[in-house]
Amino acid sequence: MRIIGISSGGGHLTELVTIARFLPTLSVVITETGAAERNTGSDISFVPLRDPHRSVFGFLRNLGQAFRYVRHHKPDVVISTGAGMTVPFFLLAKMAGAVCIYVESGARISTPSMTGRILYPVSSLFIVQNEALRSFYPKAVVASIL
Repeated sequence: MRIIGISSGGGHLTELVTIARFLPTLSVVITETGAAERNTGSDISFVPLRDPHRSVFGFLRNLGQAFRYVRHHKPDVVISTGAGMTVPFFLLAKMAGAVCIYVESGARISTPSMTGRILYPVSSLFIVQNEALRSFYPKAVVASIL
């Protein structure tokens, strides 16, 4: 089974790497370019993905990269901790038949993220880390990651 993780850098990546410790088969993490360059020397392969920064041109470039990565890595399962740059990859992986799991950031305790609102309807499993978010995501599972 091929499990791929995808997240932006910073706290999102920290949460994903924490999850990866419990999933020895998660061997590839796709993250923004700078974060991928800083995270070398582990058992996980970090692959760069450009962050579109809410730009239409950047989004199209991100979409092209995501298409190539989905075709190359052929994930069976995708785990994402956000943020927005992960949306195209998540959606394309879902369309390709992957089980897609989204983990809402632990920093979100009372309001949903934009990425969460976009990916909730298409997620195979949606995890929140605070019970209060279930009012926004009624089918979510509550689980603390950190």
